[in-house]
Amino acid sequence: MRPIIALTCSSGRVPPDPALMRDFANQAYSEALRRAGGAPVLVPPADEPEAIDAVLACARGLVITGGVDIAPEAYGEVRQACCGEVHPLRDDLDRRLLAAADRLGLPVLGICRGMQAMAAFAGGALYQDILTEMPTALEHRPAAPRATKTHTVHVDPDSLLASVVGAGELGVNSFHHQAVRNVPPGLRVTARAPDGVIEALEAPGPRFRLGVQWHPEDLAGADRRHAALFEALVAAARTGG
Repeated sequence: MRPIIALTCSSGRVPPDPALMRDFANQAYSEALRRAGGAPVLVPPADEPEAIDAVLACARGLVITGGVDIAPEAYGEVRQACCGEVHPLRDDLDRRLLAAADRLGLPVLGICRGMQAMAAFAGGALYQDILTEMPTALEHRPAAPRATKTHTVHVDPDSLLASVVGAGELGVNSFHHQAVRNVPPGLRVTARAPDGVIEALEAPGPRFRLGVQWHPEDLAGADRRHAALFEALVAAARTGG
């Protein structure tokens, strides 16, 4: 049996008909999960927590995807001019799903904004714009195709992440201008970029709770190390943790 994996999506007006509201996620997420043996089910932002609970009652794992910026107000800070577009309903969705996954013991993979949500909604905080607050940082949102590895990260050898993708240097693709600044209790840093930007967080313990700042879904089709992240999540979903 393929375990059902809840996959967050965004909502908004997008081409070709901007008059229509759409729920959407990049297809690469679903493809990576299907190749790994999972059955992805999209969970859109909504005001009805009962609908979210009903999906999670059937799910065996959770992927928090990328998207627009997390509103600083959602983690107790004042929005600066360098903050980009925000989506309060999406913030609420991610917060509710992460809390429900903790309650139900579901394995979780956070990707890009998803990793930031894991930190921000557990008591951490974000850089609202990396280059504004860290002028010497690398360019983490380059103009490059999504499957292009734009920098490396160093993976802590004593980590869940290393057990999945291997320790040491890992080439990654990067499409973000925000990053985790303060790590909350219960999470630890297990990868950084050469400039010190946090690139992976995980929770100690037997349950699979891992966040990565890059986009492995766009690399998984051609790179076994990145595909392994989805395979590890699906394996944890099958075994209940």
